[in-house]
Amino acid sequence: MNIWLIQTGEPFPTDDSVKQMRTSLLADKLVEKGHSVIWWTSAFDHIKKKWIFTKDTEIQKKDGLTILALKGTGYKNNISLMRFIDHRIVAWKFYRMAGKMAKPDFIIASMPPHDFAYQAVMFAKNNNIPILVDIRDPWPDIFLEHIPSVLRRVAKIVLLNEFNMVKKITMYANGLIAVTESFLKWGLLYANRKITENDKVFFLGYKKQNNIDLSRVNPKFIELEKELKNKFIIFFVGTLSKSYHNPLILVKAAEIIKEYKDIHFLIAGEGELYQELLSASENNSNLTITGWLNQQEIEFWLKHSKIGVCPARKPVYLPTNKAFTYLSAGLPVISAFQGELKEIIEKYQIGFYYTPNDVNAIVNYIKILYQDSNLYDKMSENAKKVFEEMFDADKIYGEYANHIEQITENIGIHKS
Repeated sequence: MNIWLIQTGEPFPTDDSVKQMRTSLLADKLVEKGHSVIWWTSAFDHIKKKWIFTKDTEIQKKDGLTILALKGTGYKNNISLMRFIDHRIVAWKFYRMAGKMAKPDFIIASMPPHDFAYQAVMFAKNNNIPILVDIRDPWPDIFLEHIPSVLRRVAKIVLLNEFNMVKKITMYANGLIAVTESFLKWGLLYANRKITENDKVFFLGYKKQNNIDLSRVNPKFIELEKELKNKFIIFFVGTLSKSYHNPLILVKAAEIIKEYKDIHFLIAGEGELYQELLSASENNSNLTITGWLNQQEIEFWLKHSKIGVCPARKPVYLPTNKAFTYLSAGLPVISAFQGELKEIIEKYQIGFYYTPNDVNAIVNYIKILYQDSNLYDKMSENAKKVFEEMFDADKIYGEYANHIEQITENIGIHKS
């Protein structure tokens, strides 16, 4: 089949050093099965806030995979008018270009961005093309969290068109996919229907690398690892943003726990908080900020770390790739994320949940795992088992690709 994937917020694989995420992993599985895939995305790197291309660009990646990167305006902040405008422009470009191309047999549209998903769903509906909508974040509902409570009623009126878009997206889609059970329920509520066999949850997952290519690891990290050898490393990897993760709390934790000479914090990533983190941590000898890591460097530090941390500055019910990344290496997780991640951590005893912004709780749980080797070993083994059974990307996206094929067979368009 010819399958279109719609997703703008992920890094796409310019080379094998880029960490693969949901769309890239699904594309690989579909190509392995013999399908041709066109991935519609943005020419702007959402994570690094940099242009990948300065104009609309088509990339032929491998047999069966084409990437169409569309240029919007770019933006500096995740919560901003410029991001809204950027997504509108990219969605409009898709609408303009899609009608001039050979029609696909199937479409999977990710949400967010909801305006791009809306254009994809309407295109599919008008051309009688089956489409799945993959819900990863409850837009535009989540916008309301960033608006003072006294203004939310007015905001709902202003955003009425956005809410109506989501209603049509969920109603017209042939099925809803989600990264959590709660997100699937959210989508079905908008669609005003019960669950069907087309609706499924596929966790984000993580693709574990069995071998580390040290030639792709920055030599300064290899030297740093020698300095930190035998240290109990607390690892954070991700976007350094103010919106959810906000790893500044780890600077405070490092300051509190500095009398434990064997404990060291490692913060990896790029984002709007990078310079602030550097300034805040300049006097902390037990904390290192690495900057951005490629896939091999992430694996390198996972191998040498002991605990993975998922901080949050307020209650967050979103899933996070970080947790699955840590679990792949058997790292117990200390997390402030609520919802299903909290339930999994507590049910399977793979770490600890703490209330957002409670730095003393983070410090306490680090001390517990540092001092109690038996508990640490138990949680580490549990983490490995949970990853293999629930969050291994090879398994998740193989099943996702099978689900797509099953739907096409059920409606009679499967091509051998």
